[in-house]
Amino acid sequence: MNTRRRAARARGLTLIELMVGLAVLALLITAAAPFMGDLIANSRLRESGNLLFTESLIAQSEAIKRNTVVRVRASDSATIQVHDMSDPSTPLLLRERTLPEGAALPPTMAFEFGAEGRPVPFGTPISVDLSPASGSCSDDLRCPGLRVDAGGAMRLCPNHLANCP
Repeated sequence: MNTRRRAARARGLTLIELMVGLAVLALLITAAAPFMGDLIANSRLRESGNLLFTESLIAQSEAIKRNTVVRVRASDSATIQVHDMSDPSTPLLLRERTLPEGAALPPTMAFEFGAEGRPVPFGTPISVDLSPASGSCSDDLRCPGLRVDAGGAMRLCPNHLANCP
């Protein structure tokens, strides 16, 4: 019977051990808190870059499929629209997507793909850099950049300040 009591006591935590564990956890959370803001902002910018890349690929595909010009444009700093430009006086809205909170497009962003899937006018490379809605890009806050070459090949650069020719 005596050994059972000792085994039962050895399995649990004392109140002091629990308090020390919570104190250590609180210190770790306090140390990590400043980095969480950058992590969330970078995640939103990366998600926005992927959204812009996807919408551009869809616009290029629609241009080829419809055998007409398709435009990608920013209706405001947080909304991407894809238009069929068969009749330039009344563009047909094909898609509209909103960027996650915290990311912004250049307000005048607009580019077109022709029926061959190349940028219009032919031979014009496209460069679009995303930015945070407040603040600016830095080494800690990495802003993606979309690049479309004259032939229509697309890539999304993870940080247009560092490695996005």
